[in-house]
Parts: sequence; C-alpha cells; structure tokens
Amino acid sequence: MAETTAPVRRRVNVIGVVLALVFLTVSAIGLTGDPWWLVDSAVKWLVAGAIALVGLGLLLTALPGVARDRKHRS
Repeated sequence: MAETTAPVRRRVNVIGVVLALVFLTVSAIGLTGDPWWLVDSAVKWLVAGAIALVGLGLLLTALPGVARDRKHRS
C-alpha cells in the first residue's frame, strides 16, 4: 500500500504582515501629509472587516456536512 504524505501547510509570517502594514501606513502618510484621515478610515475598515469575518464564519458553520465530512475522511 502506497503511503501518502500530508500537504505541508504554510504558516503566516506575522512579522512580515506587521512590517507590511507599518510600511503601508508610513507611505500613505507620506503621500497625503495628514495622518488623521488614515485613523478615521482605518476604524471604518476594521469594523467592516470584523463584520465580514463574522458573517463568513456564520456562513461556513451553516453549510451542511462540511465539518462532518472532514472528520470522517481522516
């Protein structure tokens, strides 16, 4: 019987994500010259993103049989 190897899962590089956000923030402030518009816009985007993630989570948990199928396959 042939052995199958599990696919390697890549982990998120947290330091890379944080540095990317810092560089994007610095460049946005450098281009506009006003850091406060970014704070106002960021709050709106964070709230919208959080609501979208909650909605996606609810949708994924509402789908029939997705979690059960994964448990039975392994």
